[in-house]
Amino acid sequence: MEEIIGFLDNFNYVQGTAHILLAYFAIAAFIPLRKHWIPRLLALLPFWHIVPLPIYLEDPWNISLGLLGFGLCIFAFYSGKWEKKLAAVLIFYPMIVAVNFLQFNVSGDLFFALSHAPSPARDQSGRLINWSQDILLMNSVFYFLSNTAKVLFWVGVLLFMRRKKRQIASVEIERRTWLIADVMMLVSTIAIFTAILFVNQANYVVYPLFAVIIPGALVGVSLVVYMSRSEQTAQEAQRLSRQFAYYEEKLKAEEKVRSLYHDMKNHLLLLERQDSQDAREMAADLRRQISDYEDYVRTGNEFLDIILRDKARQAKENQVDFSAVVHFEQGGFMELMDISTIFGNALDNALEASLKLPPEQRLVTVKAECVRDMLSIVLENNCMPDGADTDRTSKGDDFLHGFGVRNIKKAVEKYAGQCLIRQEKGCFQMKLLLPLPQ
Repeated sequence: MEEIIGFLDNFNYVQGTAHILLAYFAIAAFIPLRKHWIPRLLALLPFWHIVPLPIYLEDPWNISLGLLGFGLCIFAFYSGKWEKKLAAVLIFYPMIVAVNFLQFNVSGDLFFALSHAPSPARDQSGRLINWSQDILLMNSVFYFLSNTAKVLFWVGVLLFMRRKKRQIASVEIERRTWLIADVMMLVSTIAIFTAILFVNQANYVVYPLFAVIIPGALVGVSLVVYMSRSEQTAQEAQRLSRQFAYYEEKLKAEEKVRSLYHDMKNHLLLLERQDSQDAREMAADLRRQISDYEDYVRTGNEFLDIILRDKARQAKENQVDFSAVVHFEQGGFMELMDISTIFGNALDNALEASLKLPPEQRLVTVKAECVRDMLSIVLENNCMPDGADTDRTSKGDDFLHGFGVRNIKKAVEKYAGQCLIRQEKGCFQMKLLLPLPQ
C-alpha cells in the first residue's frame, strides 16, 4: 500500500508540472511572450508558484499576492499593448483562482465526507499521525483524481486558445475597444475577491459562483475574438469604400479626358486643313500633345502612379516601411483594370499582412521592370511565420495573403503570364512574369 501511495504522490508531481506548462502555453496563445529566450524562461518562475496556488475562503494574502505576481509577470515578460496585457490578467487570473479553489475545496469536502477521516494531526516532522494507511491511500487517490481533472481542464483551455490564436492576432483592436472589454472582464476579478474576502460560510455556498467564472473567462476570450472580427470587417469596409470612391472618381475623370480627346482630334482635323502657317503650327503642337496623351494612356503610368501614391499613404498611416521602384514604360499592353487588379490587390494584401507584425518589422517593397522580352513584377513583405494556404481568403481566420490572389492570377493568365508565390522564414514574395507583345 505504501508503494501505491508513493507512486501516486510522484505522479501527482508530474501532473502538477504538466498543468503549469499547459497554463503557460495557453496564456501565450492569447498574448505572445517576448521573443528573447530569457524572458520566456523567466516567465515560468512566477507561474510555478501562481498557477498551483491553493485558494481558500477568508484568505486575502494568497489571492492578493497571486494577482500582484501574475500581473507583474504578464506586463514584464509578454509583448503587446498594455490594454491587451490587462485583458490577459482579468481573463486568466480569475480562471486560475476558480479552478484552484474548486480543486482544493471540492476534493477536500468529498474526501472527508466519504472517508470520515478526522482532522489531520501532525508530529514535529510534519508527518500525519492520526490517519490509517487506508485513509492515506484514499487521500492520494482523491488528490490524483483532482489533479487529473485540472490537467484535462488546461488541455481544453489550450486547445480552445490555439483555435482562437490567429483570430485574436489578425487585427489590432483600438484602445477604446480594449478598455471597454477590460471593464467588462473586471467583473470576474471583483467577484472572486468579494467571495474570498467576505464569505465566511461553508465552501459549497460559493461553488456556483466559481463554476460560472470559468466559462465566463472563456467568454471573455470569445469577446476579444468578436472584437477582432468586427475591427477587421470595419477596416475592410473602409478600404472597399475608399477603393470604390477612387474608382468612381477615376472613371469620371477618364470619361472627361476621353471626351476632350475626341473633341481635340476633331479640332485637329479642321486646323490641319487650314493654309495659314499659324494654323499648321498649332495643329503640330496639338498633334504632339495628343500623341503624349495616347502614350500615357497606353502605358498606364499615370494610373499606376495614383495607385502607388495611395498605397504609400496607407503605408505611412500604418507605420509600414514602403518602397516602390517601377519602370513601366513598355507595359502599355495591359488594361487599366488589370493594372489595378495586380498592383492594388497585391499591395492591399501586403499591407494587411504587415499590420499583424510589430511596427519595426513592417516592410513592403515592390519592383517592376522590363527584362528582355518579359515584364517582371516582384512584391515582397514581411509576414507572420505561420501563414496558411495563399489561395484562401484572409477573411477566414487562418490566412494571411489570400484576398485578391485569385483575381491577380486571372489577370496574369490573361496575358499568358505566370504568378509565382513563395513564403518562408517570415517573408512573403509574389513574382509575376508577363511576356511583352512583339
